[in-house]
Amino acid sequence: MKRLLLPAVLVLAVTGCGAESAAPAAEPAPVTTSEAPKVLVPGEYVFETAEGAKGTIQLPGKPDAGVEALRVLGKGPKTTYVTVKVDNRQGTEALNMYGISVFTPAGEEVKYEGASTYINSITPDDAPAEIYNQFVEGYNKHNASVNPKAVGEFVLTGPSVPTEFTGVTVYPNGAYDPVEATPAN
Repeated sequence: MKRLLLPAVLVLAVTGCGAESAAPAAEPAPVTTSEAPKVLVPGEYVFETAEGAKGTIQLPGKPDAGVEALRVLGKGPKTTYVTVKVDNRQGTEALNMYGISVFTPAGEEVKYEGASTYINSITPDDAPAEIYNQFVEGYNKHNASVNPKAVGEFVLTGPSVPTEFTGVTVYPNGAYDPVEATPAN
């Protein structure tokens, strides 16, 4: 009997008397800190597309004399100008600079679209042909693309540029494949 009792005691001692062992100490949950987004201010920004084009944005830009003349003629509301210079000499696709979005610290999206959209919105329907044709010419001028191996400049319009923002998103080829712009310096 001693022979059977001794191994049984040893087994119980090694296994902790059949009691469940305590769960291993849980590792503390990693502490995550929410970093505040970097605050950006108006100025010069740069971007590069996956297709090789590079651009420089001036937020805000200087008023475009041709668009301003049409604005006065069409009695349109004042607008803010954003200029974009594109170097597509290394690019593989034409760019039409569909738009730019600036995001405020509160999460508001402020949009800027090609000047052709603004010109179209202020074109008077009842204008004489010679006046109407000036708007058509302005629209066509600002509804262009920059082909591969070329450089060009775009004018965009929209509301006042916020004094602070957290991001600049560029839509160089329509509403698809946006890229982020970063401060030039």
